[in-house]
Amino acid sequence: MEIIAAALFALALIHTFSTTFFEHLAHQTTHHAGRLHLLGEVEVVSGFRAALLVAVMAAVDGGAEAVA
Repeated sequence: MEIIAAALFALALIHTFSTTFFEHLAHQTTHHAGRLHLLGEVEVVSGFRAALLVAVMAAVDGGAEAVA
């Protein structure tokens, strides 16, 4: 579980430093502009990452352990 959490944290760091790239893409394209703008918001995506971590913990260790 620690390796999975570390990998998710590494992806979170990469995403944090690439938000300006997503914002730039959102202003250049109209097809997926809303989704790209959402990816540019660190606060919103942090909630998604937290939910993903809890879901992975529930799948690996069980629901009670994930909630604890």
